[in-house]
Amino acid sequence: MDPRLAPGVFSLQPHAYALPAWIGLTLTAVVCGGAFWKGDREQQIAAGGVLLSWLATLVLRDPRWLGTQWGAFGADVAYLLLITVIAIRSPRYWPMLSAAFQLLSVMTHVARMIDPGVRAWAYATGGVIWSQMVIVSLGVGVWNTWRTRPYPATSDPVTEPGATRR
Repeated sequence: MDPRLAPGVFSLQPHAYALPAWIGLTLTAVVCGGAFWKGDREQQIAAGGVLLSWLATLVLRDPRWLGTQWGAFGADVAYLLLITVIAIRSPRYWPMLSAAFQLLSVMTHVARMIDPGVRAWAYATGGVIWSQMVIVSLGVGVWNTWRTRPYPATSDPVTEPGATRR
């Protein structure tokens, strides 16, 4: 039997049935970079919140995974408040979707608090899934903002479609 699949202590080491961690990190870097580069102010604030939440979760993580990850819970609640304020003030739909996924992430922590029988693998997997959905919804917002921006002015005069120059 593959030693990575042996029952025992939970670890964040790669498993045969899990995506490598670099996929999520790459997605986060690309979406947050795109938000800072091409996004509006609300996408930039949301991307900054994602990065701060990620950093706080990383720094405050309990490596033993024996109970609720209180640092991650605090970071997730703070980001939920931020994205909820953005969702209330924004006329766009992506912040509502992002806030909904972030609420599910917070509720995953609450489920672990209520029922300590929730296994570490299920707890970590739920956190990963919901956080990636938050990133995807932010990416949709950045894409739609970038796509709807008017093209920059050019030195060529605008001509009618099908017209030829003389």
